[in-house]
Amino acid sequence: MQTQLIKHDKKQVDKIDARRRHYILAFVSYITSLVMFIYGIKNIHAEEILLPVILFGTGLLFLVNIIVFQISDNLDRACAVEAILVGFFVLSLVFQGGYNNTALYWVFPFPAILFGLLGVRKALIFNFLLLTSLAVMLYIPDLIPAQYKDAEASRFIASLVIVIIVCWINDFYRERSHQAMDKLQESKELQANTDALTLLANRRFIDSSLMPNLAEQPELFVPLALIMCDIDHFKRLNDRYGHNVGDDVLKAISMLFKRNIRQQDFACRIGGEEFLLILPHTNHTDALNVAEKIRQQVSQEKMLKQDKHYQVTASFGVAICESAEQYDEALKLADKMLYSAKNAGRNQVAG
Repeated sequence: MQTQLIKHDKKQVDKIDARRRHYILAFVSYITSLVMFIYGIKNIHAEEILLPVILFGTGLLFLVNIIVFQISDNLDRACAVEAILVGFFVLSLVFQGGYNNTALYWVFPFPAILFGLLGVRKALIFNFLLLTSLAVMLYIPDLIPAQYKDAEASRFIASLVIVIIVCWINDFYRERSHQAMDKLQESKELQANTDALTLLANRRFIDSSLMPNLAEQPELFVPLALIMCDIDHFKRLNDRYGHNVGDDVLKAISMLFKRNIRQQDFACRIGGEEFLLILPHTNHTDALNVAEKIRQQVSQEKMLKQDKHYQVTASFGVAICESAEQYDEALKLADKMLYSAKNAGRNQVAG
Protein backbone atom coordinates (compact mmCIF):
# COMPACT_ATOMS: atom_id res chain seq x y z
CA MET A 1 0.00 0.00 0.00
CA GLN A 2 2.30 2.73 1.25
CA THR A 3 5.10 1.22 -0.83
CA GLN A 4 3.22 2.18 -3.99
CA LEU A 5 3.53 5.87 -3.18
CA ILE A 6 7.11 5.42 -1.96
CA LYS A 7 7.85 3.93 -5.38
CA HIS A 8 6.28 7.03 -6.87
CA ASP A 9 8.67 9.15 -4.79
CA LYS A 10 11.57 7.03 -6.08
CA LYS A 11 10.49 7.87 -9.60
CA GLN A 12 10.99 11.52 -8.66
CA VAL A 13 14.54 10.67 -7.57
CA ASP A 14 15.12 8.86 -10.87
CA LYS A 15 13.94 11.98 -12.68
CA ILE A 16 16.57 14.03 -10.86
CA ASP A 17 19.30 11.53 -11.84
CA ALA A 18 18.05 11.59 -15.43
CA ARG A 19 18.30 15.38 -15.37
CA ARG A 20 21.93 15.08 -14.18
CA ARG A 21 22.77 12.78 -17.09
CA HIS A 22 20.92 15.12 -19.44
CA TYR A 23 23.11 18.03 -18.34
CA ILE A 24 26.27 15.96 -18.85
CA LEU A 25 25.04 14.92 -22.28
CA ALA A 26 24.28 18.54 -23.19
CA PHE A 27 27.66 19.73 -21.89
CA VAL A 28 29.60 17.15 -23.90
CA SER A 29 27.48 17.74 -26.99
CA TYR A 30 27.55 21.53 -27.05
CA ILE A 31 30.65 22.67 -25.17
CA THR A 32 32.99 19.88 -26.27
CA SER A 33 31.86 20.15 -29.89
CA LEU A 34 32.44 23.92 -29.73
CA VAL A 35 36.00 23.33 -28.50
CA MET A 36 36.50 20.78 -31.28
CA PHE A 37 35.27 23.24 -33.92
CA ILE A 38 37.60 25.96 -32.60
CA TYR A 39 40.64 23.69 -32.73
CA GLY A 40 39.46 22.28 -36.04
CA ILE A 41 39.44 25.77 -37.52
CA LYS A 42 42.90 26.47 -36.09
CA ASN A 43 44.27 23.34 -37.75
CA ILE A 44 42.31 23.51 -40.98
CA HIS A 45 45.38 24.50 -42.98
CA ALA A 46 47.70 22.04 -41.27
CA GLU A 47 49.62 19.58 -43.38
CA GLU A 48 47.99 16.68 -41.55
CA ILE A 49 44.37 16.84 -42.73
CA LEU A 50 43.28 13.95 -40.47
CA LEU A 51 43.25 16.11 -37.32
CA PRO A 52 40.62 18.66 -38.49
CA VAL A 53 38.60 15.80 -39.97
CA ILE A 54 38.53 14.10 -36.57
CA LEU A 55 37.65 17.32 -34.76
CA PHE A 56 34.96 18.51 -37.16
CA GLY A 57 33.54 15.02 -37.67
CA THR A 58 33.25 14.14 -33.98
CA GLY A 59 31.92 17.58 -33.06
CA LEU A 60 29.25 17.30 -35.76
CA LEU A 61 28.26 13.81 -34.60
CA PHE A 62 27.94 15.11 -31.02
CA LEU A 63 25.48 17.75 -32.25
CA VAL A 64 23.53 15.26 -34.34
CA ASN A 65 23.20 12.98 -31.31
CA ILE A 66 21.83 15.73 -29.05
CA ILE A 67 19.37 16.81 -31.76
CA VAL A 68 18.13 13.23 -32.16
CA PHE A 69 17.76 13.06 -28.38
CA GLN A 70 15.70 16.25 -28.34
CA ILE A 71 13.37 14.67 -30.89
CA SER A 72 13.16 11.13 -29.49
CA ASP A 73 13.65 11.90 -25.76
CA ASN A 74 15.48 8.57 -25.39
CA LEU A 75 18.12 9.45 -22.80
CA ASP A 76 19.63 5.96 -22.40
CA ARG A 77 20.23 5.61 -26.13
CA ALA A 78 21.63 9.14 -26.44
CA CYS A 79 24.08 8.55 -23.56
CA ALA A 80 25.19 5.24 -25.06
CA VAL A 81 25.78 6.85 -28.47
CA GLU A 82 27.62 9.72 -26.81
CA ALA A 83 29.89 7.27 -24.99
CA ILE A 84 30.68 5.52 -28.27
CA LEU A 85 31.48 8.86 -29.88
CA VAL A 86 33.73 9.75 -26.93
CA GLY A 87 35.58 6.46 -27.35
CA PHE A 88 35.88 7.02 -31.10
CA PHE A 89 37.24 10.53 -30.57
CA VAL A 90 39.80 9.44 -27.95
CA LEU A 91 41.11 6.56 -30.06
CA SER A 92 41.15 8.61 -33.26
CA LEU A 93 42.98 11.49 -31.62
CA VAL A 94 45.60 9.24 -30.02
CA PHE A 95 45.93 7.41 -33.32
CA GLN A 96 46.61 10.68 -35.18
CA GLY A 97 48.65 12.29 -32.39
CA GLY A 98 46.89 15.66 -32.20
CA TYR A 99 48.53 19.05 -32.55
CA ASN A 100 52.26 18.73 -31.81
CA ASN A 101 51.66 15.23 -30.48
CA THR A 102 49.55 16.49 -27.54
CA ALA A 103 46.68 14.02 -28.01
CA LEU A 104 47.30 12.22 -24.70
CA TYR A 105 46.55 15.37 -22.68
CA TRP A 106 43.00 15.47 -24.04
CA VAL A 107 42.10 11.97 -22.88
CA PHE A 108 41.96 12.56 -19.12
CA PRO A 109 38.52 14.32 -18.84
CA PHE A 110 36.69 11.55 -20.65
CA PRO A 111 36.71 8.71 -18.04
CA ALA A 112 34.73 10.95 -15.68
CA ILE A 113 32.36 11.86 -18.51
CA LEU A 114 31.77 8.17 -19.25
CA PHE A 115 30.88 7.51 -15.61
CA GLY A 116 28.43 10.40 -15.71
CA LEU A 117 26.79 9.17 -18.92
CA LEU A 118 26.68 5.42 -18.33
CA GLY A 119 26.65 4.77 -14.60
CA VAL A 120 29.20 2.84 -12.56
CA ARG A 121 29.08 -0.66 -14.04
CA LYS A 122 28.81 0.17 -17.75
CA ALA A 123 31.33 3.01 -17.47
CA LEU A 124 33.87 0.76 -15.75
CA ILE A 125 33.60 -1.79 -18.57
CA PHE A 126 33.77 0.90 -21.25
CA ASN A 127 36.77 2.58 -19.62
CA PHE A 128 38.56 -0.76 -19.34
CA LEU A 129 38.03 -1.43 -23.06
CA LEU A 130 39.20 2.07 -23.89
CA LEU A 131 42.27 1.72 -21.66
CA THR A 132 43.13 -1.64 -23.24
CA SER A 133 42.80 -0.22 -26.75
CA LEU A 134 45.01 2.76 -25.88
CA ALA A 135 47.64 0.49 -24.31
CA VAL A 136 47.76 -1.65 -27.48
CA MET A 137 48.14 1.45 -29.64
CA LEU A 138 50.86 2.95 -27.48
CA TYR A 139 52.92 -0.19 -26.87
CA ILE A 140 52.74 -1.40 -30.46
CA PRO A 141 53.84 1.83 -32.14
CA ASP A 142 53.80 0.35 -35.63
CA LEU A 143 49.98 0.30 -35.49
CA ILE A 144 49.61 4.09 -35.46
CA PRO A 145 51.22 7.01 -37.34
CA ALA A 146 51.67 9.07 -34.16
CA GLN A 147 54.95 8.67 -32.29
CA TYR A 148 55.05 8.68 -28.50
CA LYS A 149 58.06 8.15 -26.28
CA ASP A 150 58.07 5.00 -24.17
CA ALA A 151 58.28 6.99 -20.93
CA GLU A 152 55.47 9.27 -22.08
CA ALA A 153 53.23 6.31 -22.93
CA SER A 154 53.93 4.55 -19.61
CA ARG A 155 53.23 7.66 -17.54
CA PHE A 156 50.06 8.32 -19.51
CA ILE A 157 48.69 4.78 -18.97
CA ALA A 158 49.57 4.87 -15.26
CA SER A 159 47.91 8.26 -14.84
CA LEU A 160 44.84 7.17 -16.78
CA VAL A 161 44.49 4.06 -14.60
CA ILE A 162 44.57 6.28 -11.51
CA VAL A 163 41.96 8.63 -12.98
CA ILE A 164 39.65 5.72 -13.83
CA ILE A 165 40.05 4.15 -10.37
CA VAL A 166 39.36 7.47 -8.62
CA CYS A 167 36.28 8.04 -10.81
CA TRP A 168 35.06 4.52 -10.10
CA ILE A 169 35.54 4.86 -6.33
CA ASN A 170 33.75 8.20 -6.34
CA ASP A 171 30.76 7.04 -8.40
CA PHE A 172 30.55 3.59 -6.81
CA TYR A 173 30.34 4.91 -3.26
CA ARG A 174 28.13 7.82 -4.31
CA GLU A 175 25.70 5.29 -5.76
CA ARG A 176 25.96 3.04 -2.69
CA SER A 177 25.40 6.04 -0.45
CA HIS A 178 22.28 7.04 -2.38
CA GLN A 179 20.96 3.48 -2.19
CA ALA A 180 21.57 3.34 1.56
CA MET A 181 19.88 6.72 2.04
CA ASP A 182 16.93 5.60 -0.09
CA LYS A 183 16.48 2.47 2.03
CA LEU A 184 16.81 4.47 5.25
CA GLN A 185 14.33 7.05 4.01
CA GLU A 186 11.92 4.32 2.90
CA SER A 187 12.19 2.66 6.31
CA LYS A 188 11.59 5.95 8.11
CA GLU A 189 8.65 6.77 5.85
CA LEU A 190 7.08 3.37 6.44
CA GLN A 191 7.53 3.66 10.20
CA ALA A 192 6.19 7.21 10.35
CA ASN A 193 3.22 6.39 8.09
CA THR A 194 2.31 3.05 9.69
CA ASP A 195 0.13 2.36 12.71
CA ALA A 196 2.30 0.34 15.09
CA LEU A 197 -0.50 -1.97 16.29
CA THR A 198 -2.28 -2.92 13.08
CA LEU A 199 0.54 -2.19 10.60
CA LEU A 200 -1.98 -0.28 8.48
CA ALA A 201 -1.40 3.21 7.17
CA ASN A 202 -2.15 6.05 9.57
CA ARG A 203 -3.42 9.62 9.31
CA ARG A 204 0.07 10.94 8.63
CA PHE A 205 0.27 8.74 5.55
CA ILE A 206 -2.95 10.26 4.23
CA ASP A 207 -1.78 13.84 4.85
CA SER A 208 1.88 13.53 3.82
CA SER A 209 1.76 10.97 1.00
CA LEU A 210 -1.71 10.23 -0.33
CA MET A 211 -3.09 13.77 -0.53
CA PRO A 212 -0.06 15.31 -2.33
CA ASN A 213 -0.12 12.47 -4.87
CA LEU A 214 -3.87 12.78 -5.32
CA ALA A 215 -3.48 16.50 -6.00
CA GLU A 216 -0.52 15.99 -8.33
CA GLN A 217 -1.85 13.02 -10.33
CA PRO A 218 -5.61 12.67 -9.77
CA GLU A 219 -5.94 10.43 -12.83
CA LEU A 220 -4.21 7.67 -10.85
CA PHE A 221 -6.97 7.69 -8.22
CA VAL A 222 -10.36 9.08 -9.24
CA PRO A 223 -13.08 8.00 -9.05
CA LEU A 224 -11.92 7.30 -5.51
CA ALA A 225 -14.13 5.31 -3.13
CA LEU A 226 -13.93 6.13 0.59
CA ILE A 227 -15.25 3.55 3.06
CA MET A 228 -15.41 4.55 6.71
CA CYS A 229 -15.54 1.67 9.18
CA ASP A 230 -16.18 1.69 12.93
CA ILE A 231 -16.24 -1.36 15.21
CA ASP A 232 -19.57 -1.54 16.99
CA HIS A 233 -19.59 -1.28 20.81
CA PHE A 234 -15.80 -1.38 20.96
CA LYS A 235 -15.67 0.41 24.32
CA ARG A 236 -17.99 -2.23 25.79
CA LEU A 237 -15.67 -4.95 24.43
CA ASN A 238 -12.62 -3.28 26.02
CA ASP A 239 -14.37 -2.80 29.35
CA ARG A 240 -15.54 -6.40 29.44
CA TYR A 241 -12.48 -8.28 28.18
CA GLY A 242 -9.62 -5.83 28.54
CA HIS A 243 -7.53 -3.74 26.15
CA ASN A 244 -5.34 -6.67 25.12
CA VAL A 245 -8.37 -8.43 23.69
CA GLY A 246 -9.45 -5.19 22.03
CA ASP A 247 -6.02 -4.92 20.43
CA ASP A 248 -6.33 -8.48 19.13
CA VAL A 249 -9.67 -7.60 17.55
CA LEU A 250 -8.16 -4.53 15.87
CA LYS A 251 -5.34 -6.65 14.45
CA ALA A 252 -7.76 -9.36 13.28
CA ILE A 253 -9.95 -6.83 11.46
CA SER A 254 -6.85 -5.24 9.92
CA MET A 255 -5.82 -8.62 8.51
CA LEU A 256 -9.37 -9.05 7.20
CA PHE A 257 -9.09 -5.72 5.37
CA LYS A 258 -5.84 -6.79 3.76
CA ARG A 259 -7.40 -10.02 2.49
CA ASN A 260 -10.32 -8.22 0.88
CA ILE A 261 -8.78 -5.22 -0.86
CA ARG A 262 -6.66 -4.99 -3.99
CA GLN A 263 -2.96 -4.25 -4.11
CA GLN A 264 -3.62 -0.67 -5.23
CA ASP A 265 -6.09 -0.02 -2.39
CA PHE A 266 -5.26 1.52 0.99
CA ALA A 267 -6.45 0.52 4.45
CA CYS A 268 -5.84 3.12 7.16
CA ARG A 269 -6.42 3.26 10.88
CA ILE A 270 -7.54 6.81 11.58
CA GLY A 271 -8.72 6.48 15.18
CA GLY A 272 -9.06 4.06 18.08
CA GLU A 273 -11.55 1.71 16.39
CA GLU A 274 -12.08 3.73 13.20
CA PHE A 275 -10.70 2.75 9.82
CA LEU A 276 -10.74 4.25 6.35
CA LEU A 277 -10.54 2.19 3.17
CA ILE A 278 -9.40 4.13 0.11
CA LEU A 279 -10.14 2.41 -3.20
CA PRO A 280 -8.80 4.10 -6.38
CA HIS A 281 -10.78 3.75 -9.61
CA THR A 282 -13.82 2.31 -7.86
CA ASN A 283 -17.44 3.26 -8.52
CA HIS A 284 -20.21 3.56 -5.94
CA THR A 285 -21.75 0.13 -6.56
CA ASP A 286 -18.44 -1.71 -6.30
CA ALA A 287 -17.53 0.20 -3.12
CA LEU A 288 -20.85 -0.82 -1.52
CA ASN A 289 -20.19 -4.45 -2.50
CA VAL A 290 -16.69 -4.36 -0.95
CA ALA A 291 -18.04 -2.83 2.27
CA GLU A 292 -20.85 -5.39 2.46
CA LYS A 293 -18.45 -8.29 1.86
CA ILE A 294 -16.17 -7.10 4.66
CA ARG A 295 -19.13 -6.45 6.97
CA GLN A 296 -20.34 -10.02 6.54
CA GLN A 297 -16.88 -11.48 7.18
CA VAL A 298 -16.42 -9.40 10.33
CA SER A 299 -19.73 -10.58 11.75
CA GLN A 300 -19.05 -14.21 10.86
CA GLU A 301 -15.48 -14.46 12.14
CA LYS A 302 -14.91 -15.60 15.72
CA MET A 303 -12.36 -13.06 16.92
CA LEU A 304 -12.42 -13.64 20.68
CA LYS A 305 -10.66 -16.74 21.94
CA GLN A 306 -12.03 -16.01 25.42
CA ASP A 307 -15.66 -16.03 24.24
CA LYS A 308 -16.50 -17.97 21.08
CA HIS A 309 -20.08 -16.71 21.19
CA TYR A 310 -19.19 -13.00 21.23
CA GLN A 311 -19.99 -11.49 17.84
CA VAL A 312 -17.85 -8.56 16.69
CA THR A 313 -19.63 -6.36 14.17
CA ALA A 314 -18.79 -3.16 12.31
CA SER A 315 -20.67 -0.37 10.58
CA PHE A 316 -19.68 1.20 7.26
CA GLY A 317 -20.24 4.45 5.41
CA VAL A 318 -19.47 4.83 1.70
CA ALA A 319 -18.85 7.91 -0.48
CA ILE A 320 -17.23 8.61 -3.84
CA CYS A 321 -14.64 11.31 -4.58
CA GLU A 322 -14.61 12.48 -8.20
CA SER A 323 -11.69 14.93 -7.93
CA ALA A 324 -8.87 15.92 -5.60
CA GLU A 325 -10.82 19.02 -4.57
CA GLN A 326 -13.78 16.88 -3.46
CA TYR A 327 -11.80 14.66 -1.09
CA ASP A 328 -12.67 16.49 2.15
CA GLU A 329 -16.32 16.72 1.16
CA ALA A 330 -16.43 13.01 0.25
CA LEU A 331 -14.73 12.10 3.55
CA LYS A 332 -17.37 14.04 5.49
CA LEU A 333 -20.10 12.29 3.52
CA ALA A 334 -18.58 8.85 4.25
CA ASP A 335 -18.47 9.76 7.95
CA LYS A 336 -22.11 10.92 7.77
CA MET A 337 -23.09 7.64 6.13
CA LEU A 338 -21.25 5.74 8.88
CA TYR A 339 -23.33 7.43 11.55
CA SER A 340 -26.45 6.70 9.52
CA ALA A 341 -25.52 3.02 9.60
CA LYS A 342 -24.99 3.15 13.36
CA ASN A 343 -28.25 5.01 13.95
CA ALA A 344 -30.06 2.41 11.85
CA GLY A 345 -29.00 -0.35 14.22
CA ARG A 346 -25.26 -0.96 13.51
CA ASN A 347 -23.71 -3.86 11.57
CA GLN A 348 -24.85 -2.18 8.36
CA VAL A 349 -23.52 -0.44 5.26
CA ALA A 350 -24.86 3.00 4.34
CA GLY A 351 -24.06 4.98 1.25
